[in-house]
Amino acid sequence: MAETYKKLSQGQVAASTAAIHTGISTGTTIIRHIRLVNNHSATVPVELYHDGTGATNKILPALNIAAGGWAEFDGVIIMEASDTLQANDGSNGGNKVTYTVYGLELT
Repeated sequence: MAETYKKLSQGQVAASTAAIHTGISTGTTIIRHIRLVNNHSATVPVELYHDGTGATNKILPALNIAAGGWAEFDGVIIMEASDTLQANDGSNGGNKVTYTVYGLELT
């Protein structure tokens, strides 16, 4: 079994809930760190979901990130093949918050 530590994904959070990372089809992904950076001039709320967008899938309720601020997650999220990590910026037009997801792929 190969273990690869890497930046798993990076981009901008959309206004509507969309995938920011999808588990690999050939193994397991372990997310260890997520960094959210507000590039906007006003506070922006961000929500995160694991493998669905229902209330039972929410792993971060609307967290308000101040203008120029950031939020970090240090923990463990296990993602099986095709699981999704999804986010939205509370319908604030999108592209105001940058996400970077770091972790480990086991193949």
